[in-house]
Amino acid sequence: MPSFNFDIGEKERAGSRFLSDVRDELQRALATEKSRRKITQQEIANLLETSRAVINRQIMGLENIGIKRVAEILWAIGWEPYFEARPIPEGENEFIRPAATTPREPDSDNRTARASALDDRKKNEKDKTTSAADLAYAE
Repeated sequence: MPSFNFDIGEKERAGSRFLSDVRDELQRALATEKSRRKITQQEIANLLETSRAVINRQIMGLENIGIKRVAEILWAIGWEPYFEARPIPEGENEFIRPAATTPREPDSDNRTARASALDDRKKNEKDKTTSAADLAYAE
Protein backbone atom coordinates (compact mmCIF):
# COMPACT_ATOMS: atom_id res chain seq x y z
CA MET A 1 0.00 0.00 0.00
CA PRO A 2 1.54 3.35 -0.99
CA SER A 3 2.05 5.99 1.65
CA PHE A 4 2.36 9.71 1.21
CA ASN A 5 4.53 12.12 3.10
CA PHE A 6 3.82 15.83 2.76
CA ASP A 7 4.13 18.98 4.80
CA ILE A 8 0.94 21.01 5.14
CA GLY A 9 2.79 24.16 6.14
CA GLU A 10 2.56 26.38 9.16
CA LYS A 11 -0.47 28.38 7.90
CA GLU A 12 -2.57 25.28 7.26
CA ARG A 13 -1.43 23.72 10.54
CA ALA A 14 -2.54 26.82 12.48
CA GLY A 15 -5.96 26.80 10.79
CA SER A 16 -6.44 23.08 11.37
CA ARG A 17 -5.47 23.35 15.03
CA PHE A 18 -7.95 26.16 15.57
CA LEU A 19 -10.78 24.24 13.91
CA SER A 20 -9.91 21.19 15.97
CA ASP A 21 -9.92 23.23 19.19
CA VAL A 22 -13.32 24.72 18.32
CA ARG A 23 -14.77 21.29 17.54
CA ASP A 24 -13.33 19.82 20.76
CA GLU A 25 -14.83 22.64 22.81
CA LEU A 26 -18.20 22.23 21.08
CA GLN A 27 -18.17 18.48 21.79
CA ARG A 28 -17.23 19.13 25.44
CA ALA A 29 -20.14 21.57 25.84
CA LEU A 30 -22.53 19.10 24.21
CA ALA A 31 -21.34 16.24 26.43
CA THR A 32 -21.79 18.42 29.52
CA GLU A 33 -25.34 19.35 28.57
CA LYS A 34 -26.18 15.80 27.54
CA SER A 35 -25.20 14.46 30.96
CA ARG A 36 -26.65 17.42 32.87
CA ARG A 37 -29.95 18.02 31.05
CA LYS A 38 -30.23 14.93 28.83
CA ILE A 39 -30.43 17.15 25.73
CA THR A 40 -30.44 15.21 22.45
CA GLN A 41 -29.19 15.92 18.95
CA GLN A 42 -32.82 15.77 17.79
CA GLU A 43 -33.78 18.57 20.20
CA ILE A 44 -30.86 20.66 18.93
CA ALA A 45 -31.86 19.94 15.32
CA ASN A 46 -35.46 20.97 16.04
CA LEU A 47 -34.33 24.29 17.54
CA LEU A 48 -32.08 24.94 14.55
CA GLU A 49 -34.69 23.76 12.02
CA THR A 50 -32.48 21.11 10.46
CA SER A 51 -32.12 17.35 10.65
CA ARG A 52 -30.48 15.33 13.37
CA ALA A 53 -28.21 13.76 10.74
CA VAL A 54 -26.79 17.18 9.78
CA ILE A 55 -26.15 18.06 13.43
CA ASN A 56 -24.49 14.68 13.99
CA ARG A 57 -22.19 15.05 10.96
CA GLN A 58 -21.20 18.57 11.99
CA ILE A 59 -20.51 17.63 15.60
CA MET A 60 -18.54 14.51 14.64
CA GLY A 61 -16.42 16.43 12.13
CA LEU A 62 -17.74 14.59 9.08
CA GLU A 63 -19.11 17.80 7.57
CA ASN A 64 -17.64 21.28 7.47
CA ILE A 65 -18.98 23.55 10.13
CA GLY A 66 -18.88 27.32 10.02
CA ILE A 67 -18.47 29.68 12.92
CA LYS A 68 -22.12 30.71 12.62
CA ARG A 69 -23.26 27.10 13.03
CA VAL A 70 -20.99 26.67 16.06
CA ALA A 71 -22.68 29.70 17.65
CA GLU A 72 -26.15 28.35 16.75
CA ILE A 73 -25.47 24.95 18.30
CA LEU A 74 -24.10 26.56 21.44
CA TRP A 75 -27.17 28.80 21.61
CA ALA A 76 -29.41 25.75 21.29
CA ILE A 77 -27.82 24.14 24.36
CA GLY A 78 -27.75 27.34 26.40
CA TRP A 79 -24.09 28.21 25.98
CA GLU A 80 -22.38 31.14 24.31
CA PRO A 81 -19.23 31.15 22.23
CA TYR A 82 -16.15 32.87 23.57
CA PHE A 83 -13.17 33.68 21.42
CA GLU A 84 -9.80 35.01 22.51
CA ALA A 85 -6.89 35.88 20.24
CA ARG A 86 -3.39 36.22 21.59
CA PRO A 87 -0.04 36.94 19.97
CA ILE A 88 2.28 34.11 19.04
CA PRO A 89 5.41 34.31 21.21
CA GLU A 90 8.23 36.10 19.42
CA GLY A 91 10.42 33.77 17.42
CA GLU A 92 7.76 31.06 17.02
CA ASN A 93 6.29 32.45 13.80
CA GLU A 94 8.89 32.96 11.10
CA PHE A 95 6.46 34.77 8.80
CA ILE A 96 5.80 37.79 11.00
CA ARG A 97 8.24 40.68 11.00
CA PRO A 98 9.42 41.82 14.43
CA ALA A 99 7.72 44.95 15.74
CA ALA A 100 9.50 48.21 14.97
CA THR A 101 11.11 49.87 17.96
CA THR A 102 10.64 53.43 16.70
CA PRO A 103 8.19 54.90 14.21
CA ARG A 104 9.62 55.14 10.73
CA GLU A 105 10.08 58.62 9.31
CA PRO A 106 8.97 59.13 5.73
CA ASP A 107 11.87 59.57 3.34
CA SER A 108 12.57 63.23 2.58
CA ASP A 109 13.08 62.24 -1.08
CA ASN A 110 9.63 60.67 -1.09
CA ARG A 111 8.08 63.82 0.41
CA THR A 112 9.85 65.96 -2.20
CA ALA A 113 8.67 63.72 -5.04
CA ARG A 114 5.07 63.86 -3.80
CA ALA A 115 5.20 67.66 -3.45
CA SER A 116 6.67 68.00 -6.94
CA ALA A 117 3.96 65.76 -8.42
CA LEU A 118 1.28 67.80 -6.67
CA ASP A 119 2.76 71.05 -8.04
CA ASP A 120 2.83 69.56 -11.56
CA ARG A 121 -0.80 68.48 -11.25
CA LYS A 122 -1.87 71.96 -10.09
CA LYS A 123 0.08 73.56 -12.95
CA ASN A 124 -1.58 71.24 -15.50
CA GLU A 125 -5.04 72.04 -14.10
CA LYS A 126 -4.26 75.77 -14.28
CA ASP A 127 -3.04 75.40 -17.87
CA LYS A 128 -6.26 73.57 -18.81
CA THR A 129 -8.38 76.29 -17.18
CA THR A 130 -6.40 79.03 -18.87
CA SER A 131 -6.62 77.28 -22.22
CA ALA A 132 -10.37 76.90 -21.92
CA ALA A 133 -10.74 80.57 -21.00
CA ASP A 134 -8.49 81.65 -23.85
CA LEU A 135 -10.56 79.53 -26.29
CA ALA A 136 -13.81 81.03 -25.05
CA TYR A 137 -12.42 84.55 -25.39
CA ALA A 138 -11.05 83.88 -28.86
CA GLU A 139 -14.48 82.84 -30.17
